[in-house]
Amino acid sequence: MIGREPEFGQLAALLDSARRGHGSSVLVSGEAGIGKSLLVSAAVEAASSSGFRTLSCRGIRGAGAAGFEGLHELLLPLLDRVDALPPRQRTALDVAFGAEGEPADRLITGLAAFGLLEKAATASPLVVLIEDLHWLDRSTAEIVTFLAARTGDLPALLVATTRADPVYPDHGSHFGHHLPLAPLGEEDALNLIGAHAPAMTMPQRHRLVAYARGNPLALTEWSADPSWTEDPPSVERSRLPMGKRLEDSFLAEVALLPRATRRALLVAAAGEDASSHEVVRAARNLGLDRGDFAPAESFGLISLTDGAYRFRHPLVASAVYDNADSDARSRVHTQLAAVIDDAARAVRHRAAAAVGWDEDVARELEELALATGRRGARTEAAATWRRAVALTPVAAERARRTVMAAEAARQAGATADAAALLAEAMPVVHDEASLVQSARTELLISTTSTALQGRRGDELVELSRTLSEPADRLEILTWAAVRSYLRQDSSAEIMRAVTDELRRPDLAVTEEQRVLQGIGLALISPADRITSVEKALSIFQGRVRDSDATLLNCLAFAVEDTDDLTEAARVWTAEIDMFHRSARTSDETVAIAGRGTVRVTANEIAAGLADSEHALRLSADLGMPVVGALAAANIARARAWRGEQELAASALETCGELSGLMPFARVEAVASWASAQMAANESQPDEAVVHLLKSVEHLPIGVWAGGDLADVAVRAGRPEAVEGWLGMATTALASSDSDHLAMLVERSKALLTPGSGARDHFEEAIRRGERTTAHLDLARTRLFFGEWLRRERRITEARDHLAAALHVFEAHHAAPLARRTAQELRAAGGGERTQPTRSFDAGSILTAQELHVARLAAEGYTNKQIADRVYLSHRTVGAHLYKAYAKLQISRRSQLASVLAGALD
Repeated sequence: MIGREPEFGQLAALLDSARRGHGSSVLVSGEAGIGKSLLVSAAVEAASSSGFRTLSCRGIRGAGAAGFEGLHELLLPLLDRVDALPPRQRTALDVAFGAEGEPADRLITGLAAFGLLEKAATASPLVVLIEDLHWLDRSTAEIVTFLAARTGDLPALLVATTRADPVYPDHGSHFGHHLPLAPLGEEDALNLIGAHAPAMTMPQRHRLVAYARGNPLALTEWSADPSWTEDPPSVERSRLPMGKRLEDSFLAEVALLPRATRRALLVAAAGEDASSHEVVRAARNLGLDRGDFAPAESFGLISLTDGAYRFRHPLVASAVYDNADSDARSRVHTQLAAVIDDAARAVRHRAAAAVGWDEDVARELEELALATGRRGARTEAAATWRRAVALTPVAAERARRTVMAAEAARQAGATADAAALLAEAMPVVHDEASLVQSARTELLISTTSTALQGRRGDELVELSRTLSEPADRLEILTWAAVRSYLRQDSSAEIMRAVTDELRRPDLAVTEEQRVLQGIGLALISPADRITSVEKALSIFQGRVRDSDATLLNCLAFAVEDTDDLTEAARVWTAEIDMFHRSARTSDETVAIAGRGTVRVTANEIAAGLADSEHALRLSADLGMPVVGALAAANIARARAWRGEQELAASALETCGELSGLMPFARVEAVASWASAQMAANESQPDEAVVHLLKSVEHLPIGVWAGGDLADVAVRAGRPEAVEGWLGMATTALASSDSDHLAMLVERSKALLTPGSGARDHFEEAIRRGERTTAHLDLARTRLFFGEWLRRERRITEARDHLAAALHVFEAHHAAPLARRTAQELRAAGGGERTQPTRSFDAGSILTAQELHVARLAAEGYTNKQIADRVYLSHRTVGAHLYKAYAKLQISRRSQLASVLAGALD
């Protein structure tokens, strides 16, 4: 450990914290040969001697064709405990490791892995060692970064090593600590040489130090090289990267071996993912035998460890493999493919052996890509599709497989790669199935990400006209309607073109097709409405197609546009249940965010806030920035209702960070509404008007946001600003019978009507509001009426309305409106009013996640069932309940229901 004492001390301190229950994660990075493995091995050895259990896996260059190999290696010692996991988490792991079933999102698989680590950590503290993270299969690497962000909840230290090289993914942001290893200083370098080559003279040592640049592997390898007693290497040679110079050094050592041994080493290097038995069988097929490996073992270049050949250092393997000619590598891979039993690894070697076009291997890769995708290893599936493309000789097939590669990349969350693949495929795609799939992938990307704008509605109409199948034409036209609705950037001419095509009588024949047609028309045609929500929902029951998620979302949007918030929330809830059952967490997250928006609009502030915070957490885990932006904007709106200005501002900042340069219209509208509420809280009506007018530009959100406009517009001296919204909302009411919206319209008219004529509008607003569950908007209406009554000197009547409003605002923690109402009530002679006594105010003393967990527990769900619903480990659920019990001053689960009653909207 010469020269690494400070870094070892940091690891020792982290291990000590983990032993005391304060876990963490650390990424040890540096160039090849810098001493990463030696450092972490010393730390792991020290941990093991003090009672830690070690779980480990390592990345292998070129492996990982099927995905989750590393995760299986890591968790293999714990798989006897898999039955202790919640059912969906257990199933997710089973499918990831090859069982039949629907693949789960990586969040569920990550929670399953975390649950097994939690269980193991109850017996002893853990060291989770991930060697060569840069070579780990990508699906496992995603789980590792998921675990790294959560080890603070465990008595465990997760340690990963990685190369500091731009060609490899940068995982540093996911780890609690980053430990970059710098080259050794001159004194430490000289000491290291002295320990390995005491006979070397000081001039030779200084020459070696200058050439090795503080790289410990270079220092130890070259200190035994007698050439260092001669002249130093050339300047040109010394400028080569350290990895290349070390590889050349190893090659010089390999060159001393017999030719047969050098060929045997190539088989071992190409077959690092194979067992020693498989490597030897492949070598025999090439005319070699087991004895040909012996000289390399004697030289210490390879060793037989745990049934596989391991190289002294990964640079030895890369030097041997990279120095071989392509023909030699092809022959080796061919023989490895012939002897390896695992189908996925065998196909990978056949692909590596292929030179030029090879349709047979491309077809095998396509089958592997499909099988890999079914296991949830979507990153590996995308890579396999791309390799299949590279081997495909026929242009049409190449285009088709490129489209499939794009879809696999989309499913893996690599939206930029997916967009690039689509751009590559589109000019050469001609078969109808691929045209439809490319459009579907494009729309799915453009509706969940800012990475791709997508084709305009008129371009999709033109595409639909080229298709022969009515079902395909209907799907493309439905997507055109979806795109126009979500982006809100299509001209009236484009909307008419889409509408006219969708209304063609020969387009929809089956019941399912008529439902899709109805969704499309409802999105872009004010005259069309969903005729039966139940029938529409029944069409999607039991289906798991990716495109269904967006269509279901649009069904919910279409219902929202009828101004029936209760029915819209019911559709979102149905979606949540459907996607939860099929383990489609990403789609479920979208639906949770959608329901949260509706709930806050419907005045269910606590429930909407819980949904939105849940969606924000899941979107961060799943890499869904657009959904996260919507959730954050809605959190800001809920916080603004309560007057929590700092929390609202923080949520808006998060929304801005997640929205990127091309924010979605819906997100902008909700964020503007939240900004308006915050401005109103600060008595800045002019600023509130500006924000509300921006929100009103987006009709689906603006029709509700505009209900706040009249109050601030009158206060700002700009009553004319309400006219546009009032006309829009009145038009919307003509085709719906929403009491909630009618209340907002009548209230706005009352605020704009001078003199005694306002009373009729206020009374009608209250009459319509009393038929709703929009208690906060009704209370605000009573507040405004009370203010008007006081100005009209109808004091007693004013006090009645103001007192009723104040009670609601206090019950819902709407502090700004409560203060305004209390002040008005005092001015009306209501006197000083003390706050009502509340034994427990669960909605304000619990975090949103604690409240969510506590509510589910109150409904009778077990910890494991709650863990499955809210995507936490069951032990984390237990921790949340423990904290909730303490805050609520209760001791039993049976007490939750009564204590939480006051926290329900």
